[in-house]
Amino acid sequence: MFKKYGILLWLICLLVPGVRAQEAISVLQRPITISIDSSSVEDIIDQLVLENDLYFSYNPQILPQGLYSCHVEKKPLKSVLRQLLPAADYQIEVIDNQIIIKYIEKAPLRVSAQIIDRDNHEPVPYASVTIDGQSIGTITNSDGRFDLVIPQRLLDHDVLIGCLGYVEYRITPDSLKNVGQIDLKPVSYRLREVRVKPVEPEEIIARFRSHIVDNYTLTPQLMTTFYRETVRQDGKYMGVWEAVMEMLKSPYRGVRSDRVRFIKGRKSEFNRSYKDVKLKIQGGPYYITKLDVVKNLESFLDPQYEQIYRYKFEQPIVYNGRVAWVIRFSRKERVDYPCFNGYFLIDAESYALIMADFSLDNKSLKILGESFIKKQPHNVKTQPIRAEYKITYRELNGKWSFYMARTDVQFRVRNKENHQRSIFRSVSDMVVTQQYRFPRRARFGPSGIFRSNDIFTDFIGDYDPQFWENYNVIKPDEDLRNALKQNVDSTKNKNQ
Repeated sequence: MFKKYGILLWLICLLVPGVRAQEAISVLQRPITISIDSSSVEDIIDQLVLENDLYFSYNPQILPQGLYSCHVEKKPLKSVLRQLLPAADYQIEVIDNQIIIKYIEKAPLRVSAQIIDRDNHEPVPYASVTIDGQSIGTITNSDGRFDLVIPQRLLDHDVLIGCLGYVEYRITPDSLKNVGQIDLKPVSYRLREVRVKPVEPEEIIARFRSHIVDNYTLTPQLMTTFYRETVRQDGKYMGVWEAVMEMLKSPYRGVRSDRVRFIKGRKSEFNRSYKDVKLKIQGGPYYITKLDVVKNLESFLDPQYEQIYRYKFEQPIVYNGRVAWVIRFSRKERVDYPCFNGYFLIDAESYALIMADFSLDNKSLKILGESFIKKQPHNVKTQPIRAEYKITYRELNGKWSFYMARTDVQFRVRNKENHQRSIFRSVSDMVVTQQYRFPRRARFGPSGIFRSNDIFTDFIGDYDPQFWENYNVIKPDEDLRNALKQNVDSTKNKNQ
């Protein structure tokens, strides 16, 4: 049960294998015959798929609206698609026999600001920054700062900024261009104003489980995500690895696993003088999707393990104008099974789980011990000393789904020969920057599929400051920006 969160680490001398690229064969010249009247573009594509054994990948929201008729006989597929998708507005390409349809966006608007608490003037980290009515967005970094890329077609939509315990803030893109700082107003909620008074926390948890099929998406969702790993040794950055990934999120009802695939990434490795030991994370993007404690019920939510935990209510808070129960949990005395401690939030009206923040306690770290470690040199002793996790969900069109996940793991490493000691810290963040229903009869992959035994850092190339183009990402905080700048300056000096 715990292995899915135990980020598997390799402490080895670093040898990076090459990754072969697969060649794609175009299918756009295949002769097509189709006859269909008064149908949506998505229905026409569905018929092409069924009758011609084709595979498409696209966001249904970008397709032309309205009804179309299509009658052709033995014409190239590209010609058929261009009747529906004008070249001025749509790009069509083929990767591994999968036809990718993309909308050609005009230059987007890029906005930046810092979010602070109105009362104490402290930064508000990990606040959501989204476009009203859309799934496009990002989150603030630990300094409360964000960058947001807004497509031209959505400039008439407000930007919404929200965080647990604060009043949601709404601002137009034009206004946001001229704002460097946004103050969020803290909000409190008195317990006596709550209409529903539960008897026991376990009752609320049981209602959460019984309402999963009502509250969470039951159709496959294609999510564009931004993923970042950082590793520090004794407080100094050793590297940063970033990627844009796609995740096929399976329905919350059923046993099918989520899948992730690599789109593009970059890396920068620091302090190259540390040559004796390198830390590599196995399956990082794959395992962080397993943090979804609603789809993969963790022990503190699972009725089979409920008896080993102690639950208690804390003061309710407000999220988007609605009351959320705060339930804290910890192991019961005399329990020797590995346990988490922490808290989670459940919406008092719908019983949806909004967020969970939890960690392995000291006893669990001792029990699990080296199960965190996949491989290490014979002269190195490794011990986990901290393992913290956080998962957040968001509501879109009345349904909740995975939004953000974070892992923070620390290890004590001792060299048996020279008795030198180091503290390694590995932090991974993933945020969903866009989400839409996975098209009917579409195929996910197989190109770039990330598996549990893959080493994330082996997938990606060198750091490029202009790499991300129009992707939304998590802005690096000041500490990481300084490390990146020092690394770039150091590289320039060596090359001069």
